[in-house]
Amino acid sequence: MSKVDDVFDFADELVAEWGSPAVFVRRENSVYDPNTGQVTQTETRTDVNVVISSLDITEDNGLYQANDVKLIIDPVQLNYIYITEQDYFELPKAGGTEIMKVIDPKTYRGERPVAYVIIARPQ
Repeated sequence: MSKVDDVFDFADELVAEWGSPAVFVRRENSVYDPNTGQVTQTETRTDVNVVISSLDITEDNGLYQANDVKLIIDPVQLNYIYITEQDYFELPKAGGTEIMKVIDPKTYRGERPVAYVIIARPQ
């Protein structure tokens, strides 16, 4: 393990204390049907805990919308995969579920990810 893994491995404790339940949905294996013009994808669903934080609109030169949020997740929950813009989260909300599309996935890593900080947008 590198020094960065030892020093900056913060996500597990943060998520354990402040995390909320969510479902991470990974889209993969796109298949195009030339007869119908439809594209279908396989989805893998994983129950996770995430810390939901507000996003300062000045972050990253103000390119985000006012309702975007920051999600912090411990990479152990997802077996250290790379999160992409195809993926999304389902967050419980009063009266149903809110879909949060991944807009900007960031991975902080040494030899393996120590945290994911995801910018997500309600759909």
